[in-house]
Amino acid sequence: MAKIAILGTGAWGTALANVLMENGHFVSLWGIDSKEINDLKKQKNTRYYGKQKLVRIPNKISTKITDILQNKPNFFIIAVPSVYIKSTISGLLKSLDYSAYFINVSKGLDPETNNIWSKSIKQMIGNKCKGLVTLIGPSFAIEVFRKEPTIVNVISHSIPLGRMVALLFNNSYFKCIEIKDEVGAEIIGALKNVMAIGMGIAYQLHASINTRAAMLAQVTKEINKIMKTFGGESDTITQFCGIGDIYLTCTDIKSRNFSFGKLVAEVGVNQALKLNHKTIEGYLATKIIAKIIKIKKIHAPILNETYRVLFDHEQPKNFVKNIMKIIID
Repeated sequence: MAKIAILGTGAWGTALANVLMENGHFVSLWGIDSKEINDLKKQKNTRYYGKQKLVRIPNKISTKITDILQNKPNFFIIAVPSVYIKSTISGLLKSLDYSAYFINVSKGLDPETNNIWSKSIKQMIGNKCKGLVTLIGPSFAIEVFRKEPTIVNVISHSIPLGRMVALLFNNSYFKCIEIKDEVGAEIIGALKNVMAIGMGIAYQLHASINTRAAMLAQVTKEINKIMKTFGGESDTITQFCGIGDIYLTCTDIKSRNFSFGKLVAEVGVNQALKLNHKTIEGYLATKIIAKIIKIKKIHAPILNETYRVLFDHEQPKNFVKNIMKIIID
C-alpha cells in the first residue's frame, strides 16, 4: 500500500483518487473548494459526479496542506489546472521537509518559460523530488470514474520509475503504459487542447464527415510536425497520449476545449468566454504556441486559424474555408 496525496479535488483528481482507493492505497486529497471537500467527506463529489459515490471515503481530506503531510505521502499527484501549478507547489514546499515522488496530470506549457511542465516542475521542486512522471492519455474523468476501460501513458525518462507508478494505478479497468518521450508527449498534450477548439468550430459548422475527417487528419499532421520540431520522437504520435488523446479531445463534447470551440462557432468568442465557467487550457495555450511556431516558421494552418478566430477577430464561419486556401503537404 502506498501513501498518495492528490493536490486538486476537481473531476480528474477525484477520478484518480477513486482508482487508487480501488487498488487499496492510502489516499489523501487537498483542495481549496470547501464544498468539494465537504462532499468528499460524504463519499461523493456532487459538482462533477452527482449522486454517484466513490468506492470509499478518502483517508485524509483537507484545505490545509499541513494536514495532508501528517502521514508523509510517498507520492504527490499534481491535479490542479495549469494556471495554479506554481502556486500549489510553492505552498506545498513551504511545509514539505522530505523527498517524494511527483506525478503530474496537468497539461499545457509553462506560460512564463514556454517549457513543458515536467521541466518547470522539476526545477521548482529541486532536491525534494525523488522522481517525476507525467500521466497523459485518452481519459475523460467521468468515464474513469464510471470504471470504463481506459489506457493511458505514464511518461518518464526512467522506465523503471514509470513502471513503479503504473503499478499504483493498474487494475481491471485502468491501465498505464510506460514511455520515455517526455517532450513529445507533453507537447502533444498542449497542442491537442488548442486543436480541439479549432475542431469544435469545424464540427459546429460542417456536418460533413468528409470535412471533419480531413480536418482531424490535418490536426494530426500539424501536431506531429510541431512535436518533432521540439525534439519529440516520431513514434509518440502513435501512442495513447498521441492519436488516442487527439481523437478523444478533438471529437467529443465531453472535451471542454472541443465544446468551447463549438460554442465559439455558435455565439462568438466573447460570448463563449462569458458563458463558460471551466478552465479552457487550449485557450490559454493558443497564444504561447502560435508565437513559438511563428518563430520556428512552422506551417500549421489549423493552429494559425484557431489563433486568428480567438484573438484576431476572424469570423468562425470562415474557419474551414481559410484552411482550404492555405493547406499544403
